Amino acid sequence: MKKFGIICFTIMLFGITSANAQGILDKIDRTINGADRASNTADRAGKTGGKFSKLFGKKKGAEETGAENKTTVNISGVDFATLKSINEKIEATKGVASSKMKFSTSGSTISFQHSGTTADLLKALQKTNPEVFGEKNIEALEDGQISVKVNK
Repeated sequence: MKKFGIICFTIMLFGITSANAQGILDKIDRTINGADRASNTADRAGKTGGKFSKLFGKKKGAEETGAENKTTVNISGVDFATLKSINEKIEATKGVASSKMKFSTSGSTISFQHSGTTADLLKALQKTNPEVFGEKNIEALEDGQISVKVNK
């Protein structure tokens, strides 16, 4: 009889514990649903704002300059000052929207957004910076990538 009482007490205890755990899980679920609803509302508001900005002709980011392509220039044999100068000349080139520079003694990179093809961009870069982008320094040319080796 004692065993039967202990078993009944244990079952009641586990039943109450599982009911409490279920209540906690329900609270978590309600919180997550609230966050989802808030994010959906924010997305809809953003889309509505985007429609209004298109209506009034306001564009943002790469659309502003027509920049839709990304190209990376791998440059070897330059110091930081030269790389910085090259980056400034690239940013000043017509059709280039933005650039990011990474320096390393073994090989540096400049990534940028631009309009047009990579070959067209190389032609423009050869006009703005012929000592770096001269034909003797070009090692490779692919869509989205130009490799340059500068001889000091």
